[in-house]
Amino acid sequence: MTATKMEQLEGMISSGINKEYPDYPPTEAQFEEMAVKIRQLLQPLYPVNDDEFAEIRRKLLAKVVVQMDLGIAITDNKRPHQSWLPARRADLDFFFWNRYKTYLEEIKGWNSRVTGSLNRVSDEIVDLLGDPKSDESFQRRGLVLGDVQSGKTANYTAICNKAADTGYNVIIILAGMMENLRQQTQERLDAEFSGRKSEYLLDPKRDIENIPVGVGKYGQEKRIESFTSVVKDFDKNILRQLSLSLQSVNTTVVFVIKKNKSILNNLIRWLKSNNVDARGAINKSLLLIDDEADNASVNTNDPEKDPTTINKAIRDLLKLFRQASYLGITATPYANIFIDPDSADEMAGDDLFPRDFIYALSPPTDYIGAESIFGGDEEAPAKYSNALEPIYPIEMNAFFPFTHRKGHVVIELPPSMKEAIAYFLLVNGIRDIRGDVHEHRSMMIHVSRFTDVQNQIRDLATEWVIQIRSDLQNYAGLSEPESNLISNIAYLKAVWEKHELAQKAGRSDRPMQWHQFLSQYLFKAVAPIDVRAVNQQSGATSLNYFNHKDDGLRVIAVGGNSLSRGLTLEGLCVSYFYRRSLMYDTLLQMGRWFGYRPDYDDLFKIWISIEAIDWYGFITAAAEELKLEIVRMKNANLTPMDFGLKVRQDPASLIVTARNKMRAATFVKRPITVSGRLLETPRLKTDANSLTLNEEVFKDFVNRLPYIGLRVQRKDARFFWSGVSKDEVEQLLREFRTHPWQLNFQGTALADFIRDDVNMSDWDIFIAEGEKKEPYKLNCGEEALLINPELRTVKAISGQISISGTKVRVGAGGAAKIGLTEEEKKTAENNFRMIKPDVKNIPDKAYLSIQRNPILILHVVAVDKVKTDSKGNLRSQIEEGVQIPNYLFALGIGIPAIGEERTANYMVNLVEFRNYYDFDEDEDE
Repeated sequence: MTATKMEQLEGMISSGINKEYPDYPPTEAQFEEMAVKIRQLLQPLYPVNDDEFAEIRRKLLAKVVVQMDLGIAITDNKRPHQSWLPARRADLDFFFWNRYKTYLEEIKGWNSRVTGSLNRVSDEIVDLLGDPKSDESFQRRGLVLGDVQSGKTANYTAICNKAADTGYNVIIILAGMMENLRQQTQERLDAEFSGRKSEYLLDPKRDIENIPVGVGKYGQEKRIESFTSVVKDFDKNILRQLSLSLQSVNTTVVFVIKKNKSILNNLIRWLKSNNVDARGAINKSLLLIDDEADNASVNTNDPEKDPTTINKAIRDLLKLFRQASYLGITATPYANIFIDPDSADEMAGDDLFPRDFIYALSPPTDYIGAESIFGGDEEAPAKYSNALEPIYPIEMNAFFPFTHRKGHVVIELPPSMKEAIAYFLLVNGIRDIRGDVHEHRSMMIHVSRFTDVQNQIRDLATEWVIQIRSDLQNYAGLSEPESNLISNIAYLKAVWEKHELAQKAGRSDRPMQWHQFLSQYLFKAVAPIDVRAVNQQSGATSLNYFNHKDDGLRVIAVGGNSLSRGLTLEGLCVSYFYRRSLMYDTLLQMGRWFGYRPDYDDLFKIWISIEAIDWYGFITAAAEELKLEIVRMKNANLTPMDFGLKVRQDPASLIVTARNKMRAATFVKRPITVSGRLLETPRLKTDANSLTLNEEVFKDFVNRLPYIGLRVQRKDARFFWSGVSKDEVEQLLREFRTHPWQLNFQGTALADFIRDDVNMSDWDIFIAEGEKKEPYKLNCGEEALLINPELRTVKAISGQISISGTKVRVGAGGAAKIGLTEEEKKTAENNFRMIKPDVKNIPDKAYLSIQRNPILILHVVAVDKVKTDSKGNLRSQIEEGVQIPNYLFALGIGIPAIGEERTANYMVNLVEFRNYYDFDEDEDE
């Protein structure tokens, strides 16, 4: 039984179940009945044994339950726009969309419910664009927000197909700023939009006229003309040789071009010379899709990238057409189009600002995003937290210090990197066992932005993989005692045992023995693996997945910022990431490990710096908050401009703003939204003076509580006071010290805000407690309070104490509901469920959305100094020479969101920023 026949039978069963259950997933019993029935019918053509059939069932069961919700749109109803697609639907055959839908279901294995959702989502977005068949001229501006690696390209490909169906004449895709990404995008659109191999279409010799690929195999009655190819960006000379212009074809034309000022300006000149009418305009309809739209900023002021010039060229391009719709695509809503302007008027004046609509996509249920890996709101567990393998500075400083430069010499690979490579080799064998023989497999190594350093890593990794391959070829067939004497094989066995891969290679009830795996599978799995550098020097074709579509490319990709934006690493199994960027958008874009892991979600691993885990935890919470804001704004009939202002007033915007202002300023000041948030201090300085000061002001405040507030007996908090004057809280915040990178909690700014806000008069105060059995004594007037401290793991790295790791929290979830009546809690929870109906854990911010007193939470944290857990994993990590006391003191404040959102004026000291942050870290190599 060949793998191809297994895949064919899998496709038959998938198609049958899609047709039988188009609107809802079948139950497991219904699925089983249908799968067995189809197997029996096709047994003469596709005979399978029980193990092979079990493998098919396992794969399909994972796919058949996948669903996708519709997205959320914010529009500006003051701008006139008439819905037009529903009225025209009856007159359209949707030829291009229908063949794309068939391709997704039959080739990519999407179930019909997901393609049905994609159909509705793309309808909604296309309807928000201008109507290309109307007599009116228009200039529409919109933005689509989606998660990193979540399928945004599939969404805009669906939009392209429907735009062609509805009459758009020209579609231009701005595919990032690097040629390898442009080629990957062109290749994908060849398969999923035009349906023909573009490299032959623009060959002046034209020896080969038409090779159908992808959707092209489902019909060619209508055509899409491609004026760029996988081997060539826009080139007016080739178009001239072939006598091609917009006027010479009577079908939709697609361009896939880099976001490069020379390319854009050449395209504009060609359009003006060959296509404009007597009035100097092009009487055709344009859809311009700007992938990675946050890379088209107006005010970044980076002379090397010159984004102002790029932005101007995009705007000039749009104005050439009588009808033009601009659709930005991004996963990072902290995009500079929102952040940079110093006033709302400037933001509105940017012609690329999505003034007409913002559409937030919902990823399918099998998407593995930041929340799945790093944790979501409050107590929500991270489903894939076991995929994280921390990299510690104590190891890496000898190999790749964060501050290494271009001339850094790499003599040896770090032990953790060797372990990650070994794990990747083993995973290849397991995926072969699972029947994924022809699927792509990738590993990412991203530790340096410098091409020379990347190439050295590639060479060392290649040398080591070749040694292992040779040992497997020569010695895997020996007996187990004999093969254990070969050092590389013994090392692979140690990694196999450490990561408990026997169950994953076999079954939970029948684990595979190491020697069986070694002797029967491993060499064949490892033999095709290649190590390649992915950077501007290595060329655009270093990841030529398309050329290996039949056999599957197995590659270890070593790169820097070429791996950071838009580039999809197909079948990514292992990531090794050690970078120090603090930029929210940069970190999210570097997260190539987000995405889909069909049939191997239990195998993927991420080796990542302990510091980066911390930051990802923080930005995950920030990104989730913005998703909720879109729903709130939709319900409140607010506009894209309101959302833009909201992004600019999020604490996350401080880093983006600071980064953009570093060349010209000493301080950055921003209004930051503080109402409706629980703000805590999980980031403290390691210096003894700051810690001692915090302990003193904390204890002094508790000691005065009987004189400044009224003690209240409550079931949910043993130590609770009400009626505390805001003056007392203000003074505590002014004196308490946090680390400068605790950006959402700035004591002085919050103290000024409380001083000036008339709604802040009376505060509720309580001392949070945990499960630490040894009590801690706090003097409270004439009484001694014996409290149960909260036991927390800590990290003390680079002068910063981090409490509770990736949660970026001090207390447990639900702290903000302390002090509320049962009726108030129920009201807050019901209000939140109206925004997020499927929520399981109600976050603290929900309890700050009703009329109530502001609340101050006092935390006594017992430091868990146990170094490792039962599995040998590090828990608390404290740098050598740093003295951390047994107890730390922290604060939390909750400010109700009553009426209009209220802001405090936060400030970033750019001198401190430069001391901590590598100025060049986010630059392209």
